[in-house]
Amino acid sequence: MTAAGIPASFAEAFGEWTPRAVVFDCDGLLLDTESVWQRTEDRVVAAHGAQLREGDAAVLHGATIEIAAELIARRSGHDEQEILADLHRVFDAELGTGMRTMPGAAEILSLAGERVPLGCASNSWLESLEDKLTRGGMREHFTVLEASDTVARPKPAPDMYAAAARALGAEPSEVLAFEDSGTGAQSAREAGLRLIAVPTAGFTAPPADLALSSLTDPELADWITTW
Repeated sequence: MTAAGIPASFAEAFGEWTPRAVVFDCDGLLLDTESVWQRTEDRVVAAHGAQLREGDAAVLHGATIEIAAELIARRSGHDEQEILADLHRVFDAELGTGMRTMPGAAEILSLAGERVPLGCASNSWLESLEDKLTRGGMREHFTVLEASDTVARPKPAPDMYAAAARALGAEPSEVLAFEDSGTGAQSAREAGLRLIAVPTAGFTAPPADLALSSLTDPELADWITTW
């Protein structure tokens, strides 16, 4: 802990910089929808006889549902729009079985939200993002939502994070992003936000100002209290 009360790892990564706003990814960071999405992909891939290749899993991680449909269509030879409809249908059905909040997410949202405005940026479509956050009891924390259908280009393009920063009344350089995927991390970095990566178990942390293994890291809460 530094003299200013900032945990050493955060002082090394950010110095005395603190955000004017924070933008969180959703899937795999706040809510365990990654497992729901994985079950969805597995069911649709199997139903259409798609033969995934090496590297496809990395493409699908953090991708939009449209990109997933296009890839599965290429690997199966089936109609892309049919697969897109199946992904929507199966995902909604799987989501209806319930989801869990990622460890530490609720606490960090409450702590950060007491100090700065919060946004959520997700490669989900907006209606799905609203539904997931509401089901997870998190919608009330966010003043801004950006999704794949609210911007011209979804992640990994910078549009979504740039739009969220503007909507929160801050310059991108004044905003902190939290991401778990390389796709999202690229989006945040190219938009000019500072970045904390919290990678999904089994995935390597993408390039970021700082990487944490979990939102339960006590030093994260300690740092937020210094804002």
